Amino acid sequence: MKCTKSSFMGLSIILTMTAAAPLVSAQAAHVRWDIATVPCSGPNSGFPCTLNPGGSATAAAQDGSTITMTGSGTFVSPANGGSSNAVTGGGTWKVVSAADGTITTGTYTVTELVQWEKSEPLAVPACGTCETTDNIGDIHQAWGGVAILRVAYSDGTTGVLTLACSGLPDPFAITEGITASKGVMLNNIAIPGINVPPLPPNFPITKVLLPVLFWNPGVFQYFAEFHVN
Repeated sequence: MKCTKSSFMGLSIILTMTAAAPLVSAQAAHVRWDIATVPCSGPNSGFPCTLNPGGSATAAAQDGSTITMTGSGTFVSPANGGSSNAVTGGGTWKVVSAADGTITTGTYTVTELVQWEKSEPLAVPACGTCETTDNIGDIHQAWGGVAILRVAYSDGTTGVLTLACSGLPDPFAITEGITASKGVMLNNIAIPGINVPPLPPNFPITKVLLPVLFWNPGVFQYFAEFHVN
């Protein structure tokens, strides 16, 4: 979330990371994450904004199918970086198939921190008009960054959830929002004359479990924030 970002249309989640202890060299980071809501009351839906827990984030697959996720939790990032099994939390998921409108829902649990990369801070003195009310943690602990979490879904599938935020000094090239992978039941469509010989009109189409990647579809949709001490 940058001072120069004038529009927050579609801003439906905040990923907040709040450290439980000071983050210093050679110490593990104790981090809280949240998918949150960020209503903004300024001109063009800009600053000032409020960070609230309990939000949701939606990402889309290439065929237009979507996944909507909620959640919160904690993880401990080792002092030397890398993965960690010191994780808690999870949330809910809902997948809407673009092919036939089928909706599947459930819960997920975080099973591993794959990687945490801290970027730049959200609150900087030079920003001036970027007043933000933080109902999750300390706004002065808000940072940009990327957290990659391995998750287990309640339907027996597994995947990876990536939560990302750009801090105020970060360039616009830094990603925002969520990316999620999940096994989804999709039609295994046979195309006569393309991948199979001509088939009768009543040829049965089966559903198969395929890995699907969902990602934040818009460059200028600002979804995620982190808090790190």
